[in-house]
Amino acid sequence: MMMFGSFKQTKAKRDENNKTIKKPNGQYVLQKYTKVHNEMAGDPGVFPSVNHIYQRTKNGRQKLTKPAENLLEKWNSLAQIWSYNNGWELRSDKVVVEITTYFPNDNKERDTHNAIKLMMDALEGVIYKKDSKALPRIMDFHKVEDNDAPHFMLTIYKKEEEYEIMQSRYREAS
Repeated sequence: MMMFGSFKQTKAKRDENNKTIKKPNGQYVLQKYTKVHNEMAGDPGVFPSVNHIYQRTKNGRQKLTKPAENLLEKWNSLAQIWSYNNGWELRSDKVVVEITTYFPNDNKERDTHNAIKLMMDALEGVIYKKDSKALPRIMDFHKVEDNDAPHFMLTIYKKEEEYEIMQSRYREAS
């Protein structure tokens, strides 16, 4: 679930004593650099939030970074396999996507809604025709155990089946 590749980033510039340099107005002086995350080298990678999946183009628009494109293709392929194995047909009506997110086990706080954008885009054209028909529902989030990889757990069903599914869950819980 992590992204690997080159990412353009900025950080506060530091002086020879490793102290951050500030402008007279108190803002940090920033410098651009490229950070490379290599999966083969055992690098943990970058969690695919909206903060890392897009880059600005010269005309001010946004496009997916190359690592985000690669992950989108991977997830799209996994969705196709799931769809085939479960007899799922591409839907043009509403589809519920229940999501439990398993974040990396690090000290960073993450927003669940920033984490699902790329995944929901990967399901478009396989699970639902347009993502305007997708009803993403964040059910829970956790941090993975030390030996586990970050991932999503999804439950996908037609909106028209929702009442029946909720009733079944209620009966099981009683």
